[in-house]
Amino acid sequence: MAESIESRMDFIIDQQAQFAVDIQLLKERQAETREMIHQLVDVTMSLARHAEETDRRLGELAEAGTHTERRLDALIDTVDKLVRRNGS
Repeated sequence: MAESIESRMDFIIDQQAQFAVDIQLLKERQAETREMIHQLVDVTMSLARHAEETDRRLGELAEAGTHTERRLDALIDTVDKLVRRNGS
């Protein structure tokens, strides 16, 4: 009977040791996961800032395109008037 109790105690001690090792591995992986999440958040924030900057630049380009279109329309109108005067 003493051997049976000692055998069970050894089993429990081995299980506890394995449990302690497993918990340590989980803690290490959790720390790694937290670091990866932190990096992911940083990258996401950077992408958001770049997207905002891109939107701003696209707005500026659209405005410049509108301004260029107005100037081109005015030039076409001027050239058209000159051609009509000289053609008459």
